[in-house]
Amino acid sequence: MKAYTRLVPSALLLVLAASPALAQEKFDRSFQWYWGAQAGALAYKTNVEGPFYDPTIGAHWVITHRRTALFVGAEQAFFATDAIAEVADPGSTTGVRDVTFNQVRRLTFGVLVYPLPAHIEPYFGGGFALMNVLNPTVDCSGTTPNSSCPTLNDQLQAQDAASNAASWASGWITAGIQINIGKLSLFGDYALNSAAKNVLLDGITHTIHGGVRYSFGNAREDITEKH
Repeated sequence: MKAYTRLVPSALLLVLAASPALAQEKFDRSFQWYWGAQAGALAYKTNVEGPFYDPTIGAHWVITHRRTALFVGAEQAFFATDAIAEVADPGSTTGVRDVTFNQVRRLTFGVLVYPLPAHIEPYFGGGFALMNVLNPTVDCSGTTPNSSCPTLNDQLQAQDAASNAASWASGWITAGIQINIGKLSLFGDYALNSAAKNVLLDGITHTIHGGVRYSFGNAREDITEKH
């Protein structure tokens, strides 16, 4: 019994001494290639109406270093109802033209920072994004003063104005929390995209995400004597 009572404290001390190293090995995500998926909500407005909140889904890739990671993502928002914006159009009797659309695609590139690597860890990041409103449709119905398109050239000019306002670049920042479970990571974050002038979305856009990431292997090949 005495030998057993001495063995238990000794074993506990060994476990406590080894636990930091084991934890570091278990949650070491350095130089990993992660594939992930996310879903959330996009908050936006136009120069005519809003704000609105509509669903968005997407996928992303994360290549981790030690406390930083490269991030590439793509997502698309689907609107429950058509959004309406106005673009400048000299061919309109009022000088502006109504444009409707119901999908927005975003390609995101940037860097994530993990300042406190752990089982549950915060992160933040930033970079730039390419925003694209899909299939904007101009109003040439003639039912309102700014919707008249008397000729085909007027229609083409109006559509060109809408297309020019449908794509732009912006900066973005994000902050979130990640839970690491082996190769799997669960996360939630909040992102802001900067405003741009003369585009179909007015002002800053806000996005809330939740999703998963999974490591599919090492992102680098170590150099060894065998190689």
